[in-house]
Amino acid sequence: MLKLRLQLLLDRLRDRRGFTLVEVLVAMVTGVIVTGALFAILEYSVRQGARLSAVAQATQVSRTAMTHVVDELRSACLSSGFTPIIANGESAKSSTPSKLIFVNGYDEKTEKEKEPPAELPANGIHKDVIEYNEATKQLVDKTYIATSNAPTETFEKYTFPASPSSTVKLAENIAKVEEKPIFEYFKYATKSSTETNSAASTLEEKESLTPKSTSVMTEAGANTAASVVVRFKAGPYEKDARLSASGEKGTFAEQTSQTLFSFSAPNSETTIEAAPCE
Repeated sequence: MLKLRLQLLLDRLRDRRGFTLVEVLVAMVTGVIVTGALFAILEYSVRQGARLSAVAQATQVSRTAMTHVVDELRSACLSSGFTPIIANGESAKSSTPSKLIFVNGYDEKTEKEKEPPAELPANGIHKDVIEYNEATKQLVDKTYIATSNAPTETFEKYTFPASPSSTVKLAENIAKVEEKPIFEYFKYATKSSTETNSAASTLEEKESLTPKSTSVMTEAGANTAASVVVRFKAGPYEKDARLSASGEKGTFAEQTSQTLFSFSAPNSETTIEAAPCE
């Protein structure tokens, strides 16, 4: 009887034996692989979310910066025949491919109210210096408010202070588009282009208007500047790009806009005799 009981106990112990060492190791390795795959999916999701957020932010900032510049350029024709672009051959006081200096009457408060005044007050005339710094990759706008309300034929008749009244950083992490200048300047062509492989245009770019990087625009060139092309691309800020792969830091939002200094576009089918702001 005792022997039978011992035999039953041994049979029960055999039925309750655990996993072997090989089985335990296989289970552990499988668990590690599954956990690693889950973490990889999570990391990819976080990285993609950060990348999309950074690109969206760069796009929004670049659009806001472009809108700011275009709004001011569209208010640059203060009177018929006025030449808004400033240049005199001196690097510090002339427009260049990376620096745009012009006079305008844009007023953000008036624009929001949609009720322009009968005439521009003295403080309604601005000189804006929009400059791209390649070292810091920033686009900055310095505004100088006129201290005298002189006639509007030429910008020299306005008096501007030596120091800007405000300095606004429009955007960061700015770069050129395909090594083209940030600002390109155009004059009215003698006749519009009639090539079959391109659309008719009343404008042409001159080297005197868009100088090389080592030169500046002349006063004669500025007086014929009838249009400005603003072109740049904005990338995600570094603090956002750190969450993304290194290759995603090159994701840029490109912005391009061309503004014509004119009250009405000239006829492209006849000889063009119009000047800026006519």
